[in-house]
Amino acid sequence: PTGGYGCPFIGINLFDGNKEYGPFVTSWQLGQKYGKIFKTYFAGFPLVNVSGKDNIKALLKNEFKGEGRGIGTKLIGGEHNLGDLFGDKAVLYENDANKHGRLRKLAGDAMTPVAIAEALPSFQDLANQQVDRVLKADTIQMEEVFNDFTLDVAWKQILGLDLNEEDVPEFRKMVQIWVKCIMDPMLLVPFRIPGLMKWTKVGRARTYIVSKIEEKLDKLERDGSDSSTLSKLYFATDDDGSKLTREEVIHNAMILIFAGSETSSSTLTCASLLLGLHPNVWRKIKAEQDELVAELGEDFTRETLDKSVYLDSVIKETLRVKPIEFGEMRLVENTVEVDGKQIPKNWFALFNVKQTHWNDPSTFKEDGSHMDVRKGFQPERWLDETTKPSEWMPFGEGGRRCIGERLGIAEMKVFLGMMARKLDRYDLVNVHGDDDIVWKPDTVMARPADGTVIRATAADTSHAVEYQI
Repeated sequence: PTGGYGCPFIGINLFDGNKEYGPFVTSWQLGQKYGKIFKTYFAGFPLVNVSGKDNIKALLKNEFKGEGRGIGTKLIGGEHNLGDLFGDKAVLYENDANKHGRLRKLAGDAMTPVAIAEALPSFQDLANQQVDRVLKADTIQMEEVFNDFTLDVAWKQILGLDLNEEDVPEFRKMVQIWVKCIMDPMLLVPFRIPGLMKWTKVGRARTYIVSKIEEKLDKLERDGSDSSTLSKLYFATDDDGSKLTREEVIHNAMILIFAGSETSSSTLTCASLLLGLHPNVWRKIKAEQDELVAELGEDFTRETLDKSVYLDSVIKETLRVKPIEFGEMRLVENTVEVDGKQIPKNWFALFNVKQTHWNDPSTFKEDGSHMDVRKGFQPERWLDETTKPSEWMPFGEGGRRCIGERLGIAEMKVFLGMMARKLDRYDLVNVHGDDDIVWKPDTVMARPADGTVIRATAADTSHAVEYQI
């Protein structure tokens, strides 16, 4: 592929960001210059960036072909990408096709529509608490609200912990330290220094989280199953009666904590900004929720979420405009070809989600306005097959697509739905007129620099609003 290697021996910092774009601006700039597939040098190793739905599918078809025959998640020394962070027994890191299929099936049993529906009362209770907090404040930073909400979902529903009130801040703090490690340069390079993790602040945070999971597993073993997601993981059985090992349960639970906290919190923070910029969209969400309350009652159920069609389009559009930038790196174990371009053996490949969304032929505009938070945010495009995006992959693609996708979508729908029911309107405190939006440069996903500070007004619940889209 074409491209540029950057500085000798070091290469280019693909993960650099700025306040105009957010994290990973360098990768976007290279994509604009070289196209959908380009080569570069990162941390001393050659790497190919791949974007475009068909190209990514062609790349990922080379997974699970066996040792040394395709692409895999191992790094130079045989370690697994972010295995130090999540755990190398997670479904993300199994390269054997049969073993991966078993892991995905058993972990997926905790993420079925029925399993997610059972978690909705917990989501609703936690969302209600946080929306009441919003209404009590004169102004409030929504990023902090969403962080607390998603982290509370993590300990209460995903893990099913019985934390005392004074223990909750410590849990939130430790998970946030652990999540932020994803942007640590020492974990982004394609090799590992043995034993380094356990001596770091992040390593200690991970040890704390694992200890909490261990305590819960001991309780489940002693007392039997409960309504937590962890319980469903622990007691899931294959056709032959086999179960996940204790280590597999812990490592896959760590994936779900990340999916249910960091990605959901970032998306909700962006959504709150977008809805503040587009009050007409906010009114349509409110109208839809008013109708659903009149038809189905106050409880969020599987039917409520299924019928929240416009709300679903808002979340999808948020994830189109501000998705996670990349999927994880893959080591090319045998030369592969994508769109007529060879990616040599022992190079790394990275698939680019944001660039794929940018170049989607169904939405593309030459001036880039289709990805602009003011001009490009159009949830209605999802309601018509002729305008629906054709290249959308915020949860990844292929056999390693995020197993926490349903969980993340459900908690986001419940929170935004609860906001629409209890808030009449809200104003963005730090954004005025056509002010430029400023972004944090070093986050895992895009987040507004001010964390979306709002001033909210309570809803008048004495009447329903006519629903018309």
